Amino acid sequence: MARILCVYDEGSVVDTPLIGAKGFSMLIESGGKRVLFDTGLRDRYLSHNLEYLEIDPASIDAVVVSQSHPDNCRAINALLDRRSEPVDVYAPSGLYAGKKGVLSKSAGLSDENREKVRLHDLEGWFEVAPDVWVTPPIAYADGYREAFVVIDGKRLTIVSGRARDGPGPVLDAVRQRFGRDARSFVGAILLEKVKKPVAEAYAQELDACGCTDLHLNHCTGRDGMTNMRVHFGLTGVDEFYVGMSLDV
Repeated sequence: MARILCVYDEGSVVDTPLIGAKGFSMLIESGGKRVLFDTGLRDRYLSHNLEYLEIDPASIDAVVVSQSHPDNCRAINALLDRRSEPVDVYAPSGLYAGKKGVLSKSAGLSDENREKVRLHDLEGWFEVAPDVWVTPPIAYADGYREAFVVIDGKRLTIVSGRARDGPGPVLDAVRQRFGRDARSFVGAILLEKVKKPVAEAYAQELDACGCTDLHLNHCTGRDGMTNMRVHFGLTGVDEFYVGMSLDV
């Protein structure tokens, strides 16, 4: 069994000091290993939430960065500043490459922390913890690329940092890799400022695969959550905010 804990999102558990702020990050634990999936946007917010949740940055075994969007990759120094030992970082090719490079600076990796990173380019499937897999980056029509985490547990589960073009591409990739459909979808689907017919089309993609256990956050947005509930019902879509966890 694996556990997913939200550590960075626009929403947080009420009546706690946890901070909700623009960005996305999940902690995934499986087989005694800890994987941080995406880092969020601001160093100070990730640091604060990790401290309150009693997550020692030194206990993280690997970091997976899904894409180049700042919401997903910018706060990596919050983790590295509090580590003395290097950590494996799986990221799209070129994201953190090049000392003093413009791209690496915009992605948040400081020159001081570069030696703490064992960088792996995401170009194939990687098992980063027992039963925790990272997809190759999925390329969209305009060339933008995005990777996802897949947990091969009791329920095949997709963890998403953005799903910029909806769930269909990753649902197809998972079916081809594992020979069966994902049943749970955790994290983000880009539905902010998206019209209702698009949300309905995304809901149909999930429903057609039997992927109806939904725990959504980040750029799904409040309106996007509502539009998904039009299809799945009021109880068919759960929020998944900072401090919330899920066993899969």
